[in-house]
Amino acid sequence: MRLRRSLGTVVIAAVIPSSLVAGHLLERDSPWRDQSVIKRAGEGAACGASAGNSVCDHGLCCSESGICGTGGAFCSAPACQLSYGPGCDGNQVPAGATTANVPRPRFGHVPYGVDISHCSVRGKVALTFDDGPYIHTAKLLDTLKKNNVSATFFIVGNNAGKGQISDPESGYTPIIQRMIADGHQVGSHTWSHQDMNAITPQQRRAQIINNEIALANVLGVIPSYFRPPYTLCDVDCYNDLASLGYHVVNYDVDTRDWENNGIHSKSIYQSILTQGSSSSSQWLSLAHDVQEHTVHQLAQFMIDTAKGHGYQLVTVGECLGDPPENWYRDPRTGASRNARGASPTPVQRVPTSARSTTTSANSTVSVATPSSSDGMTPSSSMPGVVETRASDVGGRRAVPLQRCFRGGLSEDAAAVLGVIVWLVGLVFWAGG
Repeated sequence: MRLRRSLGTVVIAAVIPSSLVAGHLLERDSPWRDQSVIKRAGEGAACGASAGNSVCDHGLCCSESGICGTGGAFCSAPACQLSYGPGCDGNQVPAGATTANVPRPRFGHVPYGVDISHCSVRGKVALTFDDGPYIHTAKLLDTLKKNNVSATFFIVGNNAGKGQISDPESGYTPIIQRMIADGHQVGSHTWSHQDMNAITPQQRRAQIINNEIALANVLGVIPSYFRPPYTLCDVDCYNDLASLGYHVVNYDVDTRDWENNGIHSKSIYQSILTQGSSSSSQWLSLAHDVQEHTVHQLAQFMIDTAKGHGYQLVTVGECLGDPPENWYRDPRTGASRNARGASPTPVQRVPTSARSTTTSANSTVSVATPSSSDGMTPSSSMPGVVETRASDVGGRRAVPLQRCFRGGLSEDAAAVLGVIVWLVGLVFWAGG
């Protein structure tokens, strides 16, 4: 019996590539056990979990309703399904040097990787605006400047079909640079506004790193302040943000300006601010600069109301007593860095084909263009593109089957043969 088990083990180890064994053993519950069994869907076909985990062909997007196609209706983030649409805006990667391996030393007294929902300095109100920049943001900056008010913008890198923020053709680079010049604070709100609890760990990290790359291109720094989309962040999410050196900011005043055109936003804001006084209270407010009514009506109302109650309007960093040099990191050293005086890295227009994708056990993930230390090599068919197989396990790249079976078998045939040999080996191992 021992001999037969040993022989079976030898057959398995010698004939079947270790990556294939790992793929079958560790991914047996995954619908994407191997590239050869991935269901591919062409333009107009159904995709996603409701379509048997069908994945759109390369370059296509899987819309929120589960149809493969191209254009904003299919590809815009966050609705496009990252795991089933290789062409989703959220699967694009900005040009520029990756920040994945930048050191993350901690500085200052503000805690890392925990929920921060309240200001700590009395008499302050921190206005924060999420999801931009967008077509209304320049007007909001005008309003803030006219009132001599500072605020904080939590930036999304590529959402709502607006294009990448560091792409010169999107027009958003000068708007973000103006935020810094006008004395505002810039934080990260992910690359494409995905629910951080609903994506894979690899996708979650890509959402953070890709936005860092884009912001480094625009500002020459990366932020140390972060707000998760929908303010959804589980324990693993907080741990990831802590390891990447982020202060995680939420709020205690939700204007709900996204709901019913903000019809109740003014009353919500006013009722909360009147609960205390500027001598004993402080507030951290949430609104969105993608909402037109927020920019043209609510912003001025919030400013007037806060000032009328004796509050000073400041950035999140200021309302936490954190000096400006702690709000950002150097994108090369990770050291604290004041954004003023930093040198951005201008980039050329980003072609839609210049994107980098990697497939985890059950998802397609966008990652920064890897270095050799990432264990991935660029595809020879498309410069700048990195593709790993669906049988990747734990971030390790599986060896393509045609490279394991040197006789020139097709990938489908090789997969079938591999399973047969694995079963034969299992019989030898368990028999007797």
